Amino acid sequence: MRAVTVTGFGAEPEVTDQPVPEPGPGELLVRLTAAGLNPFDWKVVDGAIPNVRFPLTIGTDGAGIVERVGADVTGFQPGDAVFGQFSNAKEGRGSYAELAVARQDAIAAAPRTVALSEAAAVPTAGMTALNLVDRVADAGAGRLLVVGATGGVGTFATQLAAARGIAVVATAGPDKADLMHALGATEVVDHTAGPIADQVEPPVDAIIDLVSDTERLRALLPAIRPGGTILSPVFAVPDEGLPGVEAANFSNASSADLLERLAREIDAGHVRVVIGDTVTLSQAPDALARSRAGRARGKTVIVI
Repeated sequence: MRAVTVTGFGAEPEVTDQPVPEPGPGELLVRLTAAGLNPFDWKVVDGAIPNVRFPLTIGTDGAGIVERVGADVTGFQPGDAVFGQFSNAKEGRGSYAELAVARQDAIAAAPRTVALSEAAAVPTAGMTALNLVDRVADAGAGRLLVVGATGGVGTFATQLAAARGIAVVATAGPDKADLMHALGATEVVDHTAGPIADQVEPPVDAIIDLVSDTERLRALLPAIRPGGTILSPVFAVPDEGLPGVEAANFSNASSADLLERLAREIDAGHVRVVIGDTVTLSQAPDALARSRAGRARGKTVIVI
């Protein structure tokens, strides 16, 4: 099979021929229709995970059709359309490939109302957004500022929060304002027009900040009410916290249950999958380079 692989940390990704992986107990072999590109994919190549087996097939997210099931698999059979996470770096496995293996607890039945190429863009970004919105909803937030709202996690978080009746203030450049309103944002703040905190009035109950470093996160404090909640998936909250608010760095958790919830939200029309770019498997190395350089715009899908 064809796959995008690297031979070591920091090596250049290339399309190579690899043996078809075998599903073990509790695993499924899936013929992938598409893979979703995440920044974490190139971070793994750069050494984010130790004890990686090389050659390493890059990629985490994907969607496709079950080809074969291993022992002890329940609820799936050949021919099922599925989406989820396929990464096992310690075994050298990933989703930028024609065929990939997934644990049955890391996938779910694909949404019925979107193409598999769209479903491939959902898993990691969608589960991250769902977990973040769960947290701010549990904290009772009625008004939420999403910083970095036009990216993969941000577009999902905006829609999931709006579907719960939370008023979303989204940051976006002028060219993306209409998109964010269409996704459910009640207000759009132009992050290119000056400090974000100066444009948010009255203060919000919670902030999900997907992009800021610690200094820029501190600059947002005037935008949030005392005692509000700040969540940073990029670990910008300092060890001592932030004054006057409940601030936490956020580590994502993944599960089949979360994927099933996302599929229901999509099929109910509450969530639309926003794709910024679509590339082929042979174009995936260049797409990874654009993501690493910060030149990617929106979610990239690799059609296989």
